[in-house]
Amino acid sequence: MKYLLLPIMLLAGCGDYPRDIEGTLGRIETRGTIAVGIIAGAGDHADRPKIEAYLSRVAQATRAQPRLIVDAAEPLLLRLEGGELDLVIGEVAADTPWKTDVAILEPITTRPIGDTDISLSPIARNGENRWIMLLERELRDMQEGG
Repeated sequence: MKYLLLPIMLLAGCGDYPRDIEGTLGRIETRGTIAVGIIAGAGDHADRPKIEAYLSRVAQATRAQPRLIVDAAEPLLLRLEGGELDLVIGEVAADTPWKTDVAILEPITTRPIGDTDISLSPIARNGENRWIMLLERELRDMQEGG
């Protein structure tokens, strides 16, 4: 009997996984807004309709409205890392020094510049796994036409 108790306790403890270390998704759902940083230039990007479609999907999935802030990459990524923003969207190089500090998701689109590909990607805080999974799911579904 005691051998059955351990697996039951382990399964019961998994109810909140994946979880957000800082509670991003719960805060978004409670607040009703998503604080989104748009890296300057991304809003004027030829793929702006894709950005808008992606944000619309995320808004529908969270029942929260995006609140957009346009700025340069560095200030937005610092604000994301500090928890002031929930999401940043913009172009980043594959070798960006930020890749170890934030979660750069699969790109919405990619374009070559010289020998480097620049990705227009959603970017989230590291450790906000439930939020990141939602962002990834909406991006994947959008790209698959779902």
